[in-house]
Amino acid sequence: MKKFCLLFWIVFFACFTFNVTNAGGYEKITSNAKISAAISALETVDRHDVIAILSGRNSTGRPIRVMFRNLAIYGCANCEAFTAKTRGGDLVIYLNEEHRDAPVETLACLIAHESQHHTFTNTGAEELKAWVSETTTWNAFVRKNRSVAYINHPLVKRENYISKLYVKQNGVENIRQLIAKNPVYANLNK
Repeated sequence: MKKFCLLFWIVFFACFTFNVTNAGGYEKITSNAKISAAISALETVDRHDVIAILSGRNSTGRPIRVMFRNLAIYGCANCEAFTAKTRGGDLVIYLNEEHRDAPVETLACLIAHESQHHTFTNTGAEELKAWVSETTTWNAFVRKNRSVAYINHPLVKRENYISKLYVKQNGVENIRQLIAKNPVYANLNK
C-alpha cells in the first residue's frame, strides 16, 4: 500500500508540473514557463497573427521553437534575440538569456519581432516589419496596463524608446532610420 501511495504522489506531481510548464498549450513552441507566459500575453493584446506564425503558419509549415540562449556563443552578445534556421530546416527564436528576468510583455515584443523573420528574405522591408510589429505590440501592452512602461528593466527602456520614435510624426520613417543607422543591419538586401 505504501508503494502505491508513493507511486500515486509521484505521478500526481509529475502531471501537475507538466501542466504548469505547458500552460497555454505551447509545448510545441517552448518548454520554458516564462516564454509560454509571454506567448499567452500576446493573446491578451490580440496578436493572434504572431501566435499563428509560431504555431506553424510560416514559411516552414512547422512550429517555431522559442528558447533562452547565451547569444555570445553565436557572436551576438549585444543582441536581444535572433531567429535561426536549423540544419533540419526548422526555425528557432533565441532570446538572450540575460533577459530571463524581463517582464513577460517585453519578451512577447521580442517574440513578435523575431516571428516576422520566418521568411528569411533578409531585406530592409522585413526588418522594418519586424520592428513595427515589436513596437505596436508594446504599445498595445501599455494601452492595456500603463504601469508596464514604468518597470525598471533594460528591455522596458528599449521598448519605450522605440515606441517614442514610432508615435512621433513619420513614425515608420523614424524606425527605418533607426535600422539604417544600426551596423547589425548593414548587409540587408534592398
